[in-house]
Amino acid sequence: MITHLQDREHYEKIYDKVTVEWGRRNLASFEVMHKKWFEIMPEDKPNSFRSTFHLNWIYMLMVGSELVERYDKRDQSVEQMRARDEAKDERIAQARLTSEPRCQHCGAHGLRITNKMLHHRGSFDDPEEVLFFLNCPVCQKNTACWSDGNFLERRKTKCPQCSADMTEKDSRKGKVITTTYKCEACGHSYKSQLDLGSHHEAETDPDFERDRAIFCLHDPKSLQEHRDGKWQLESMAQLGKEWKEREENKHVYDALAELKKPKIAELDPLLRPALENAGYIEFGLDKPEMGKDVFVGFSCLDGKPDRDDNESRKTLKKLVDKALLDTNWRLMSDGISYRLGYLNGRLRAYEREEDLKELVIKSKKLKPRTSNKETNDRNAYTVQGKDGKDILL
Repeated sequence: MITHLQDREHYEKIYDKVTVEWGRRNLASFEVMHKKWFEIMPEDKPNSFRSTFHLNWIYMLMVGSELVERYDKRDQSVEQMRARDEAKDERIAQARLTSEPRCQHCGAHGLRITNKMLHHRGSFDDPEEVLFFLNCPVCQKNTACWSDGNFLERRKTKCPQCSADMTEKDSRKGKVITTTYKCEACGHSYKSQLDLGSHHEAETDPDFERDRAIFCLHDPKSLQEHRDGKWQLESMAQLGKEWKEREENKHVYDALAELKKPKIAELDPLLRPALENAGYIEFGLDKPEMGKDVFVGFSCLDGKPDRDDNESRKTLKKLVDKALLDTNWRLMSDGISYRLGYLNGRLRAYEREEDLKELVIKSKKLKPRTSNKETNDRNAYTVQGKDGKDILL
C-alpha cells in the first residue's frame, strides 16, 4: 500500500528547497539593483554610510524580510505537510469496499485486495477518492475499482486521424515498454516507448546545502541580523504610515495642538463663573474616579425657583458643554440629573490620542484641509527671490 507520510527531514527539505529557490531568485534581482545603484549614484563609494544604509533597506525589502518570515513559519508548515500526508494514509487505511466486485475479465468472485491509493475519479478538479486494486484468483488478472464497486474507467486514446477510440497493446523488453496504438476504424497506428532506464534520479544541486545554510538562516548571528533588519524596516514603514496619516490629517492635529487640557483643579474656576452667572449656586466637584479613564462628578443648586426641572437641566448642559468645548473634558452621555433643584452630572477626561482625535473631529472646529499635493508642488517649484519672497517657477 502506498504510504504518504515520510520522516520529518523529508518535509524540511521540501520547505527549504522552496526557500533556497526563492532566495536565489530574489538575491539575483537585488544584485542587479545593487549594480544599478552605483550607476545612478556614481559619486557614492561602496563603503559609504549612504550606500550601506540605503542598500541594506533595499536588501531587506527584496530578500531579508521574507527569509525571516519563512524561517518563522518553517515548523508550522512542516507540521501541516506531515499532518496532510498522515490524514491521507489514515483515510486509505480505513477505506472499505461497500460491495464485493467481480473480476472485470472473467467475472469470478473472491478478488484479493493488493493495493489502495488516492486517485481522482474524473478530472483533477474532482476530490480524491480511494481506489482499490484487486487480483483475481482464477484468471490472475488485476482489476481497479472504487469503494462503491464501480470499475475505474480507463481513458481511451483518440485517433489523431478520425478521433475514434484506439486499442492499446503493451510489450516490454528489458526496461523499455512499447505501447502500440491502433485505430480499428481507419487503420492508423503508431508506437510510443517508455525507457525506464533513462529516468535517473534528478541531478543533485551541488550548492544546495551551502545555500540552504545561507537562505534558511542556520547561523544564529545571521538570523539575528536579519531579525534586527526586519524590525527596523517595519519600524520605518510604520513611521512612514504615521507621518503620511499626520500629513493627510494635519488639520486634525493642528486642532489637537490647540486643545486645552485643564487639570482637575482647573475645572472649578472654568465652570463656576459661567454657572453662577446663569443662577446656579453652590457648585462643587466630587472626588475623582481614577481608572482607565478619569471621571469627576459635579453638583450644584438651581438658584432660580421659577425655572422648571426640564429647562434647568437643558440650560446647565448647554453651559457645561460650552465651557468645556475647547478642552479635553466632556459631559458624560447619561447627562444631568435633577431633583428638587439639586443637579448633578459626571465629566470625563479624554487623554489617549485616538480619543482626542475623535473628540476634535466631532467638535467640527477644524481648519480647512490643505492638499498635500498642492503643498508639495508649491515647495517643489518655488525659489526664494532677492526680496525674500517665494517665486513660483
